[in-house]
Amino acid sequence: MNDLNLRVAALKVCAHPKRFAELRDALVPLPNTWIAAPHDFVLQFAAAKSSAEQVQVVKDVFYGEQAQDHEDVAHFLADLLLASPLKHAVRNQLTKLFSDNALAKQNASPHRRHSKEHLLEALQQSLGEMANSLAVITPPVSHERTNDVFVSANACLQNFPFGREALGKQVHRFAPLLTTALERYWADICDPTLELSPTRRNELYLYVQNALRFLVSLLAEWSDKLRLFEDQRFPGTSNAVAQKVARYYDTPWDVRSIAALLIGHLARFSGTFKAYVEDCSRPKAEQDVPIQMAALLVLRPVDYTENATLALAILKRIVAVSELKSTVTNLLVFLSKHLFIYSKSLGEMHAHLPDDQKLLYQRILAQLQVFALQNISSDTDSVRHMSSALLHQVLQHAQAAGQEELFQVVYRQFEDRAAYLNASCMALEQLVAVAGVSKSIENCPSLFGVIFPRHLGCEDCVDALFKAMMVSAHKTEPFAEWQSRWFGLLLAAIRVPEKRRQVIEELIAQAVQLEPTRLAQVLLPDDRLPLSCKLAAILGVRQLSARRQNLLRGMKEEVEQALIGLDDHTRLLALRFLVETPRPSELLNADQMGAIELYVRHNANNPSAHLRQLGYGLLQKALKRVHFGLVEYRKSRTPASQEVLQFLIRLIRTLAQNLFPTANYGRRWLSLRLLRDCLELSEMVGITFSELGIELPTEALMACLGDSYEHNKVLAAQLLERFQSHSLFKPDEMIELLLSLRPSDSATGAFQLQVYCKASRVQSEMPTPTHGGTIHEPLTFRALQWCLQHLREGLRLAQLDLGEAAKLNPLYGLLFASRHLLQQLKLKELAKEPQWRQYIDELVTMCLAVSSVVLPVVSSASPEGHLPETCDQETDQPLTNVLDRQLSREELLQVRTTPQMILLCAWRSSKEVCLILGELVQRAPLEEEEDEEQQQQQGDFLLSRAQLEAIGEHFLQLLAETKHRGAFEQAYVGFTMLCRRFWHSESVRLNQLPGQWVDEAMAMVSGQEEWAGKGARLCATRRSAGMPFMLQALVGTELKLGTHATLYRCMNRLLEVCERRTGGAAGITARSHALNIMRALFRSSELAELVTEFMARGIQCALDGLLLAEEWAERNSATLLLAALIVRVFGVERARLETGELHVRNRMTGRIFFTRYPQLFDYFHAALQRESEQMDAGGGGSENASGKRRQAVQLEAMLLMLSRLYPSSLEGAESTLNLSEFVPFLIRICHSHDLMTREMAALVVANFVTQEQALAEIRRIVVELKALQLRLKNTEAANTKLNTNVLHGQLLLLLHLHRLVRWTRPSLTRMQLHTLAELAAPLLQHDACAFSALVAVMVAAMEDAVEPGLLDFQLLEQIGVVYLLNHKEVQSRCQQLGISNRFYQIFGLHLHRLRGISQGIVLHIVEDLAETIWALDELKVELWLYILLQRSLSEQNSLVSEQDIEHFEFSRDIRRYFETLSREQREEVGQELYESPAVRSSVLHMMHMIKSSKNSCWSLQLAGRLAALQTLLRDPGLELNQLVQRCSEEHSTHQEAGLLLGLRRLIGESKMLERKHWLPMLNYAQRLVHPGQPVYLRHQAAELCDSLARNHLRDQLVAGTTDVDIGLVGRFSGLVLLLLHDDAEWVRHRAVQLVCGAGLRTRSGAGQEQEQSAMAPLILPSALIPPFLDTMIGKLTFDDFNMVQRLVDIIAEPFTTADAMELFDKQENNHYCERNHVLTELWDARGRADPRARTPTIPTGYQIFK
Repeated sequence: MNDLNLRVAALKVCAHPKRFAELRDALVPLPNTWIAAPHDFVLQFAAAKSSAEQVQVVKDVFYGEQAQDHEDVAHFLADLLLASPLKHAVRNQLTKLFSDNALAKQNASPHRRHSKEHLLEALQQSLGEMANSLAVITPPVSHERTNDVFVSANACLQNFPFGREALGKQVHRFAPLLTTALERYWADICDPTLELSPTRRNELYLYVQNALRFLVSLLAEWSDKLRLFEDQRFPGTSNAVAQKVARYYDTPWDVRSIAALLIGHLARFSGTFKAYVEDCSRPKAEQDVPIQMAALLVLRPVDYTENATLALAILKRIVAVSELKSTVTNLLVFLSKHLFIYSKSLGEMHAHLPDDQKLLYQRILAQLQVFALQNISSDTDSVRHMSSALLHQVLQHAQAAGQEELFQVVYRQFEDRAAYLNASCMALEQLVAVAGVSKSIENCPSLFGVIFPRHLGCEDCVDALFKAMMVSAHKTEPFAEWQSRWFGLLLAAIRVPEKRRQVIEELIAQAVQLEPTRLAQVLLPDDRLPLSCKLAAILGVRQLSARRQNLLRGMKEEVEQALIGLDDHTRLLALRFLVETPRPSELLNADQMGAIELYVRHNANNPSAHLRQLGYGLLQKALKRVHFGLVEYRKSRTPASQEVLQFLIRLIRTLAQNLFPTANYGRRWLSLRLLRDCLELSEMVGITFSELGIELPTEALMACLGDSYEHNKVLAAQLLERFQSHSLFKPDEMIELLLSLRPSDSATGAFQLQVYCKASRVQSEMPTPTHGGTIHEPLTFRALQWCLQHLREGLRLAQLDLGEAAKLNPLYGLLFASRHLLQQLKLKELAKEPQWRQYIDELVTMCLAVSSVVLPVVSSASPEGHLPETCDQETDQPLTNVLDRQLSREELLQVRTTPQMILLCAWRSSKEVCLILGELVQRAPLEEEEDEEQQQQQGDFLLSRAQLEAIGEHFLQLLAETKHRGAFEQAYVGFTMLCRRFWHSESVRLNQLPGQWVDEAMAMVSGQEEWAGKGARLCATRRSAGMPFMLQALVGTELKLGTHATLYRCMNRLLEVCERRTGGAAGITARSHALNIMRALFRSSELAELVTEFMARGIQCALDGLLLAEEWAERNSATLLLAALIVRVFGVERARLETGELHVRNRMTGRIFFTRYPQLFDYFHAALQRESEQMDAGGGGSENASGKRRQAVQLEAMLLMLSRLYPSSLEGAESTLNLSEFVPFLIRICHSHDLMTREMAALVVANFVTQEQALAEIRRIVVELKALQLRLKNTEAANTKLNTNVLHGQLLLLLHLHRLVRWTRPSLTRMQLHTLAELAAPLLQHDACAFSALVAVMVAAMEDAVEPGLLDFQLLEQIGVVYLLNHKEVQSRCQQLGISNRFYQIFGLHLHRLRGISQGIVLHIVEDLAETIWALDELKVELWLYILLQRSLSEQNSLVSEQDIEHFEFSRDIRRYFETLSREQREEVGQELYESPAVRSSVLHMMHMIKSSKNSCWSLQLAGRLAALQTLLRDPGLELNQLVQRCSEEHSTHQEAGLLLGLRRLIGESKMLERKHWLPMLNYAQRLVHPGQPVYLRHQAAELCDSLARNHLRDQLVAGTTDVDIGLVGRFSGLVLLLLHDDAEWVRHRAVQLVCGAGLRTRSGAGQEQEQSAMAPLILPSALIPPFLDTMIGKLTFDDFNMVQRLVDIIAEPFTTADAMELFDKQENNHYCERNHVLTELWDARGRADPRARTPTIPTGYQIFK
């Protein structure tokens, strides 16, 4: 609400909201009459430095005892109040002081106290002086000053009693001034010679609005006083101006409404009110609606005695206009708002009407109800909400007056389906809120007969109505009846699969909240309800929390099943049910602890980050309850607390086991965090490892230090530091990692070194001498010295041969380790020891030396290809990817040095140097910040003044000269740390350095002569390289101080550089740098909204750069800046809708856009006007081709921004900055010579116009096209010259406008089709491009002609003439321009569809499209395949699914054509295609041509679609042997879908599959499930396995089979394991359905036999794998143990090969599969199958934690 008030207040003073907010915080200037005043209180106020100080001065002046000039204080404060901006703190304080409360608080002596009379006199005097200041005639006072006076005076009426009283005494001064001001404002608005810009005209309208509002307020408050005013010009002139304002079409609706109110008040003031109301009741034009609406609003209750009939007549006129203009959104917004205000005034009207006029009251309410019901489901939010409130108000009045007829109207509308379901439900919801539920149920039997059973859980409006009625009925109905009617309906709805379960669950939870105890008894025992429904109800009702323990016992099996079920929502609900409790101190019981263990065991590897975070949050709640149990255990070892301790031990062991090698990221992430929490919990309570009886999983945590994610490394290192006393790491192994070329190895070595340094005991000592003088962290000091020693060696080698150093000692690993260890230390403590100070000094020197060595590489013009001289350049050594694995020194010596190796060494070394220096400056004690006495005595600092200067210059050099992005990005990070320290430094010199650097950078960028030498060092390419980052660091770090001076200084300077347009190469370079820097600043998230005020100028600079730039570098920079600004304005690009439209989050209303950036309206308006004038003049004539292209590029960019805007529902309500202002220019721009410009302009026009404007424009275009058709008909087509650009633009515009209006005006659309059909033939002779656009318009109209009767036979015959044109000519002309003739055949498809003869449709699809002349195999095959897929999808036990249709990516025109077919046509056409011999022959012929063709004219997509199409025919001509043979052949991935469909069809049709086919098909499926294959193919492999398992392999997979094919069972089991560990969730879920549906899962208990016939519950793969393996291994009868071992080896084969180890262990293509875990499960299953088997030898790491 504060934002709304701010916006309204800002509009009152005609200021931008953000600028107005700044005005509120700015200092209030002294009034002009007090500037030279010598009074003390004036001087005190003038000396204030902030608005807060000014407020305090004002209070002191008011309450203090002034020794002199006491009489002037009140006058000064009154002048100051009226001079202060609205909502300013000073004005607010003064308003409080000029009140009775403030007078009562005075403590001054009686003769110096302020009195009410004195304050009122001061206010009255100040108001009089303000009025007199406007009475000056020559020179006239500016409009701005006049508006400020009126706004300030009008504010006296807002919660300011003293101001209201004082203004009442000066009302005679302001009335004539307001009349004069209105005349002046309106004269300027109507004067065409002034050529007002749109924004200036909008400001004048706002001034008019303020003056009108003030005048209405004066008339409403002091009409009696104004009657004493002798100037008769006041009412007459004001009324004349108000009449013009209210009727003028360009006036915003808010201004028109206030002008109309003024007319009504003036009519009452002048005594002509009766004539005024009579005049408004007569038929009027549309522009008189505001005046008629105001006539109703100014009516008083007593006026209805004489004017009730007239009021009804006026209301009827208004409702009639709303029906006629139902598509004009801003009119409906205006009417709905004011009719609702009017309805609120009708409460007292009924009492003043005589009995014979009571019927008029009912008719008035009926008219209001008509409007409300018509618009209650409007697409516009404000209209919909206002109409709902209006209906509610009307029904309340009707109930009070006993008018039952209005209720019956709502009932009849609902029952008769007279309106849309949405409108009927919303109306009935308002009725229920007024009259209750019982009558609605009685009068609307379809509620429970049709609406609720069919639409509950499917339609939002029905859900809202049901909720309102259920809650209302609970207050009146007996519980039994209420439960049976409402709750029973919800229980029935939750069982329907098509319903939205979450919505029904929310309604059930709402019902349970109403009756928690009794409904729980009904809800919980019902086994037919899903568990999620029960849990949602229990968790949503606090009263049931106390019974949660009992509920858990009753639902234990259900909850445990839910914890491992496939439904994510239910899993989280079950976990919430276990861990959440009203009393956090309540201990976990055995059931809860067991269920939590079950959840952790099977959900730890969940790859979803969202679910992982939610689950971790809930488990933390469980650990809090564990904490209370451990505290109780320490106090008194109760059985319950001992169970909690044992649970913690089991949980820690489980988490430790989860850290096995190849565990996926999700398992490691969750396990490390929970393990840390558990260990910290035990440490907090004081329970040791020995007491827990466990050991720290040292080896697992040490392995986690090699994790590819750094935060996992950090957690593992913290756990090892904290709980491990003895380090097992060896220095030789660590230094080998630090010298590795692989950055991941160096990071692992650094973390190992961190753990090594923190250990109290180490297994291997560091090979460096002990420094006895160091007290602080001696082991870390030795480690750093050790790294420094190797750094010296590496630096010496790099100085001699950088290529050899890049292989043998790449430096960055040692630098990273040094930085990492320094991060663990407190640098202030190090400054106290000389050894540490010496080390830091050496490290800084070393870093600068390393940077100087690698700088030539990263600053090279081409860092990626830079190769300095090295000793192995002339050798024939082979190239090797050295990052695949860790290589030894001997192996590295045999590797050839490559530029990539050198660049990796250079930029990562530069990165570590920058980060080390930046962190040292940020954290270390500095010499310049030490006091002089401290420097003389101790010198406790780590960085000297000289080192700081060297570091600063080093960063500036890197950011100015570096070309490699990785290097200067990290230099930016380090430089940011330095700038942050300097900005906050207490040292004056350091604090001034960033400002000096900014000035120097700005001087270099702007190309000043004295900085020309340094400016030449800047990178002119690569988006200015590091220069934008330098400015971003300097500007962004200053924000922490709370000041933005540097930002404003930089932005203004950069914008000036771009706007200055200096010529020459220096000017071009300067503008390029400025554009690139602004791009970085606009993209910076730190600056956020601070850059908003510069965005309009930035957009102008970018667009001007596109037009005026002479070099590609500047145009490129301008394009990048514009792209960044579009993202900043409209948000990050989101996925487009299926129709190709932008996401709504990437669009904005024109009202919001131009409220934020008002100056852009004038810029766009002028630019579009200029371009449109050039279109009319013939395109600029003298401009060269390059200039035309730049102009087109700028115009396209402008249209790209405008295409993201759309009209607001309040368009024209409060502003004249309407998008419709651009439409005339855009229509002319549609005639541009550039195709893209024409298309964009047509799209923008369709976005900007209303439906009425679109219809008018369509009429105009159709008339022009008809004239063109007649002209072409009367003259020879060949001799007629056409401007094809204009014609093509008109057709594009017609296409987009038709998509807006559709068939809302059938007669106009028919005329449009007739005209286009007549024009098609002559247009084909002139231009095939325009002909294609014409046919596209016809296709769009024909697509929408779904309802019968829209097109008659005669019109279809006229349209059919277009398809009778010479097809060869159409094809040849399209080929000449490179246009596909697909559009023409789509036209033919719709033409035959509209004729309504199914056989004709089939003949056209089968025969016409098969003509060789068209060569439209792509279209034909796509259409056939889509129809047959849809036919197969509608069958029972369908071969295809929605995923198959999505896979083939059918075009929109094919999908749209199929949607337009009726259901009968779809079935008939699909069946004809399915049985057609011609289709089969054509398909087989094309497939033969593809196989025999040696050229590449056949696309892979066509081949894949043909393969799928063949399988869907009645007689596909496929043989299983051929398909099985193709399974083993190499072919395109596009053909896999067809091959799989064919296999599944033949497998399903054959009763028995030959044994020779089993293994080839399993091998083929295994090839498809490779993680590198598309997800669709992997899913299809699961479908294939399901078909095999259900139909043909069942005899091999059942228990007790003796003749078992080990290879078959093993291959199938391994394949299913791969599917269960697939990376895609829907593939894993399909595999779960396969296992459970085929009976391949063993379950113990009585239900084992039952499960063979019914589908088993679907559970997570991790929980399903053990029973699956038990089925595949344990239930098969083997006499020989070696057979079991062989089966296990075959199952494990996909996970044990070298390729599998490479694939799964890296976790690149598959992030879910955990190879070691799979093998461990497999070996465990083998052990369960044959307990006699000895424990197998498993490779190292497979069973570390078993």
